[in-house]
Amino acid sequence: MRRSRGTVGQLMRILLIGAVAITLAGTQAFARVTNLVIASWNVENLFDAADDPDNPGDDEFTPRGKMYWTAARYAQKLTNLAEVVAAMRPDILCLVEVENRRVLEDLSRVTATAFGWNLPVIIHREGGDKRGIDVAILSRHEPGNIVWTAPVTGMRDQLAATFDFEGRALTVFCNHWKSWSGNPDTNVAIRTQEARHQAQQVRTLLTLRTDAAVLATGDFNDPVESDILLHAAGFVPWPPGPSHPTNAVLHNLSGLLPPDGRGTYYYSRNRVWNSFDSMAVSPGMLPGSDSPAAWQAVTNTYAIFVSGPQTNAAGRPLSYWRARAAYTSGRQRIGYSDHFPVRVELFSPLQKSTVPRDENEQVLP
Repeated sequence: MRRSRGTVGQLMRILLIGAVAITLAGTQAFARVTNLVIASWNVENLFDAADDPDNPGDDEFTPRGKMYWTAARYAQKLTNLAEVVAAMRPDILCLVEVENRRVLEDLSRVTATAFGWNLPVIIHREGGDKRGIDVAILSRHEPGNIVWTAPVTGMRDQLAATFDFEGRALTVFCNHWKSWSGNPDTNVAIRTQEARHQAQQVRTLLTLRTDAAVLATGDFNDPVESDILLHAAGFVPWPPGPSHPTNAVLHNLSGLLPPDGRGTYYYSRNRVWNSFDSMAVSPGMLPGSDSPAAWQAVTNTYAIFVSGPQTNAAGRPLSYWRARAAYTSGRQRIGYSDHFPVRVELFSPLQKSTVPRDENEQVLP
């Protein structure tokens, strides 16, 4: 699998692209973008049904494998996921646990053809995860700069994509940190290293420009109030409480939710909710900043996105269940993911446009 590391030079270029006109369908298309929806979702093992001989980690997701993963089951999962994606109406969608570019192409296609929401831009590379699952982004906009880094060998990459809208840059980090499976001490050490790496990347950007618009999201595999998120990553809930660190790198928007309403993943063995999926933004993206960023978080829109079909009778995430046998059709067509997605709306107070967006673009209140 391909490996490469991002450099400080690459991160510095992120803050310089605002001076460069990016041509896609013409720069006027960017001038009218003043609202964005950002979403993040762990889509739980989005594998295609083909056996990749270079990836032993996909063997159970084949017709003869443990999951009885047929083309029909794969197609149904794509439809289920696309239904939720279209309902969220994201402009930039961070995805966790995707096998390869093909599944991203398929998800993008089904979301557009079946539900009318277009996410044509795919940002992906083959990472170093032993199971072959990657992070990626589907977007309605081309990024001006992409930086991939590999903080821990054998773990998932961290992805930074910067989007420029007529000089108004937004950098989005997509993460999937080490799970809790295996040795607990090793897992904590790995997540701590991943958290520190993410913090350093963000600090580099904010040192170069204090008003940079930076959003970090994904499945961190640690609760919002954990030491790893609070101290190693520097993701302090917003608004901060008296016991929280005062030197926040980013502010975690999950602080806007009640403590018992932050759960995105339900661990059935211990019967406990976990706030593993969240979003954190740079200080300038929040109200009252001395250095306001070009993109502002609409704080009352941050939410865990839950629709009825995504849940079981108890209101927990409805996983796409493994079939008991290849012929048990009843359990092959239900479920979405074992995680709920998170979503926030952003607006730019600069260069507001009166030009109407096309019918596939969302205009937020």
